[in-house]
Amino acid sequence: MDKTLQKLNRDEIKEYIFTLQLEVQKQISNHNNVDDFLDKTDIFDEFEQILPDQEFGVLVLTILNNFKSEVILNDILDIIEKAIEKN
Repeated sequence: MDKTLQKLNRDEIKEYIFTLQLEVQKQISNHNNVDDFLDKTDIFDEFEQILPDQEFGVLVLTILNNFKSEVILNDILDIIEKAIEKN
């Protein structure tokens, strides 16, 4: 990813989440250990820096479980946009 989260628009953030979902699924299928993957990855760090713990947890679960629900994604995107505005 060439841009930081703060420089992405809403559609780009959504596409980035979809890209993360694909990468996470690939990594987990290769290693079969979600806990090990989470311990060793830094792909969530930028989100973790700006999101409150509860919302960060929802984002991680959404990515790990490959959720595509528009309702969930729109809520997450709203939260990310508000967090970016605060920073």
